[in-house]
Amino acid sequence: MQFKIFDCTVKPIAALRLLALFLYSCAPPPAGAADLVDPPQQKLGWTEVWSGADVTRDVWVLYSGVTLAPWSDIHEDGIRLRAGGGYGQYSYRGARIAPSPCGSPRFAPCVYVPQTFNVDVSFIDALVGYQKRFGELTAKAFVGVSGISHQFDVRDPNNEVIGAAVGARALIELWLNLGPQAWTSLDLGYTTAHETGSARWRAGWRVIPAISIGPEVKYDTNAEDDASRAGAFLRYEWSGGEISASGGYAGVVTGDDDQNPAPYATLNVLTRF
Repeated sequence: MQFKIFDCTVKPIAALRLLALFLYSCAPPPAGAADLVDPPQQKLGWTEVWSGADVTRDVWVLYSGVTLAPWSDIHEDGIRLRAGGGYGQYSYRGARIAPSPCGSPRFAPCVYVPQTFNVDVSFIDALVGYQKRFGELTAKAFVGVSGISHQFDVRDPNNEVIGAAVGARALIELWLNLGPQAWTSLDLGYTTAHETGSARWRAGWRVIPAISIGPEVKYDTNAEDDASRAGAFLRYEWSGGEISASGGYAGVVTGDDDQNPAPYATLNVLTRF
């Protein structure tokens, strides 16, 4: 099973089986959020704080986090420290064995009955990394530890993603300016906790310098399920932060409940100081 959303990241973060996420993801902060076409000349501080929400059918996730640049401006090359986490819920349809003895020559055959499973999911990251600019390309790489918990109201013996797990985590964020009017970004993340991974790609066109629009696609996976989504986003940025909203359709597979594509929506807010 999986939650996918849905930045950290979760079939994150959606579902949280989806994504879920781990829509762990999903959830991590928007890749390249700190980068403008023309890097600001003034010092903007060394802290980024973000928060967001992700919702689709039978799944919702809230998340937040902080990135610190302890020895540099947040836009400059240097070491980065990051911590984040989130909480959400998801549900899916599956089957369980009827509460009676079965499965051996002494008993009748096992009887499986439909069951809706409701799950609380929470996750947390602690990472250290480095940011480096290569001309128009900004690259960030992080390593650290993640904890993910899927707590069921009714135990699903057929689901591998259950309970709490702690594991190593790696994250890569790439942002490339394509001239003054376009950019593209790619975020890749994986943790051994419940074998959770995610990938998100965006391509933005600057309608005006502060406003970008474009397509996005995302894929989430864990030891039980996976999910994908495709949609469009709207991003408004200023020297001290950004607001990003997106929506589209997500395809989810959770347990025995294969679902048709359903609408999704996300909202992210990031500030720097």
